[in-house]
Amino acid sequence: MSRNADKDCRSDVHRKPEMDAGRSVDSKIIQDVLLNLSMDRYSKWDESAFKQEEKAFRNRFKTEEDCVQFIYQAKWPDGFSCPRCEHRQAYVIRSRRLPLYECRSCRHQTSLIAGTVMEGSRTSLCKWFLAFHLVANTERGTNAVQLSSFLQVTYKTAWAILHKIRQALSQADHKQPLTGVVKGGTAFHRPFRSAASVLGLYPEQRPVFVVASLDKGAVPQQVKIKTVRPEDMEDGRIYRSAGEHFIKEHVSPDAIDVDIETRRYHYQRVPSLRNYLRKARAWTNRVFNGIGPKYLQHYLDEFCFRLNLQLQKVPIFDHLARACLRTSG
Repeated sequence: MSRNADKDCRSDVHRKPEMDAGRSVDSKIIQDVLLNLSMDRYSKWDESAFKQEEKAFRNRFKTEEDCVQFIYQAKWPDGFSCPRCEHRQAYVIRSRRLPLYECRSCRHQTSLIAGTVMEGSRTSLCKWFLAFHLVANTERGTNAVQLSSFLQVTYKTAWAILHKIRQALSQADHKQPLTGVVKGGTAFHRPFRSAASVLGLYPEQRPVFVVASLDKGAVPQQVKIKTVRPEDMEDGRIYRSAGEHFIKEHVSPDAIDVDIETRRYHYQRVPSLRNYLRKARAWTNRVFNGIGPKYLQHYLDEFCFRLNLQLQKVPIFDHLARACLRTSG
């Protein structure tokens, strides 16, 4: 759709699957199940490579002081700056677990982790940074059960750590709208819980936009996968105004060409977008055994955060850690 699409016009996004390239409902579902299993098989991580990466990570962050230095440089790359008056000098109070900085001008005190996902947490910085490392790992990823065992913390603590990280990544994603040539379409994210689900109608499936910024060769440089708001749907249909809302929230006003198709499985000649959604679906089901609608968007944002850094060929850990240091979650 284009920017000036009529709000009251509805798309045929929910045409019966048998109309999609002449395939039947069962054959379409079975094909997706087989694809999911195939991706599961090829997405097995290299355990030896992971151990090498973990060893390198632990050498980089051996102590709490190593983590403190990283946070300080990320938070104040040009030196201390008071969050209240912007004065550049402070007294350092070291009587607490983490340094406390008192502004020499206004006497305002601020913690090193104030305004980060770690604010108010009693978990050690080394464990937080290890969680950043595990989430940043593109092949493995992690869930709360695995993280709980890895960090030797309770499941509740592990879940809270991951939730705060994903909230930070969602906020970082929102601050980076799509630019330039923007194309995409709609599809469905649905869980694969068992072979029996082949016969089901996927009551938990969620319509999503899969949209990308493209380079001159029509290769995706940034991808967003966003769930459609409930108010933009009715009786199994999606309003075209849903596309307008997506453009308003996630596309830069300076974008030079925006074309988002609202019919199901139409991706404006960018077939790789469907593959990205399938990979996201395979990842959520392999690592988390499926995700409910309440938190699905946070998991999709996490997937896209790593994917986009891969597409841009930049280090994932440092970007992820800095995203977590810019928000209180």
